Amino acid sequence: MSGRKRNLKASFTKHGYEYCEGFLIRRIETVSGIRFQVDLGKQGGKYVRKSFRTKSQARECAELRKRELDNHGIVARNLPEEQRIDALEALDRLQDYGVTLLASADYYIKHHQEVSVDNGLSPLIERYLTAQLEKVNKEKLRKRSYDDMIKRLKPFKDKLGHMAIDAIEGKDIDRLMDANGYEDVNRRNYKRYLSVFFNWAVKNKLTPSNPVLDTEFIDVVKRKPRIYTPAQTKKIMKKAEELRPELVPYLSIAFFAGIRPEEITRLTWQDIDLEIGDIHLKPEQTKTHAERIVHIHGNLREWLARYWKDKGLVFPYSESSLKRWRSEIYRKAEVDSIQDGARHSFATFYLALNTIEDTLEELGHSDTQMLFRHYKGLAKNRKEQAKKYFDTRPPAGVIEFPAARKGVA
Repeated sequence: MSGRKRNLKASFTKHGYEYCEGFLIRRIETVSGIRFQVDLGKQGGKYVRKSFRTKSQARECAELRKRELDNHGIVARNLPEEQRIDALEALDRLQDYGVTLLASADYYIKHHQEVSVDNGLSPLIERYLTAQLEKVNKEKLRKRSYDDMIKRLKPFKDKLGHMAIDAIEGKDIDRLMDANGYEDVNRRNYKRYLSVFFNWAVKNKLTPSNPVLDTEFIDVVKRKPRIYTPAQTKKIMKKAEELRPELVPYLSIAFFAGIRPEEITRLTWQDIDLEIGDIHLKPEQTKTHAERIVHIHGNLREWLARYWKDKGLVFPYSESSLKRWRSEIYRKAEVDSIQDGARHSFATFYLALNTIEDTLEELGHSDTQMLFRHYKGLAKNRKEQAKKYFDTRPPAGVIEFPAARKGVA
């Protein structure tokens, strides 16, 4: 060994470094005392370092790793010619994709492992839905929520149902939603239902973790709600009277009381008191399961009186009929359909004429955050529009208040 090399080695050792079987060992100081750290290089794409109390333990680790690598080399050299050629061909095909042979093997195993009723995603989703249906039958879950659950889980059942539940990763879920074009709030809703399913699976020890937690974070764009103008609202109500009068009570409550669409479908005529001027929403009818009173304002009283019935649901028809009739009315009224547009319009125009506290009470919100974020700015300078909005009334001369039937003098 030359003098220069001896000096370098001495300096290297002096500073607490040495090589053993080709692996670097460092002397480091930690809060627990002196440790000797072995740098074992990359394994599975990540750098691996192990620490020991003594240098001899660190050297043993380096020697053991060297033997493992030597054994791998012997196994590789002893591979049959056919397998070596196969491996080289596979590597050649994969190089353009930046994928290793090991990653390809893992992918194949993941998508082709044996699947049964005990670990397959499709049968487990079916088992989960059966459990949820039992809740519906016991009135612990709403049928509408159950139907939405089926709808949101179906794409995953159809496309990933052949896989074992513990083989599904966050990237599999993201790819499926990308392919289906799910974005913003819609994507978040799909993820929410899927996450609840996986939490159920984790709780029942069917899978170790919830892969939805590893999906791409979606920052939903916060936009101001779109609303209908007073003129558009008038056109919608007029066209409804012409084409689908059975839909008018539903629409009038949506536009002029701001009650949520699914809540209106649970309302009965017995929940409406025209004498006092209240709509009484019971806990089982509301989205939040909280009882609330919504007040009947002047023009709404006229609409409801005109179509009054003594009993039964305010809208006793199917959801498909609701969507079809509403679409027909908006199309022929030449007004674009807006998601939750009736409730948003009510909130905007009501806030333009009333206090924030009153508006919160009518909408059934528990705090002011949503009201400030969505409606405060939108309602500004709309007082005159709001007066026109709440002056949307049925044609004059045909209103018949049901005073006698309500026991009103």
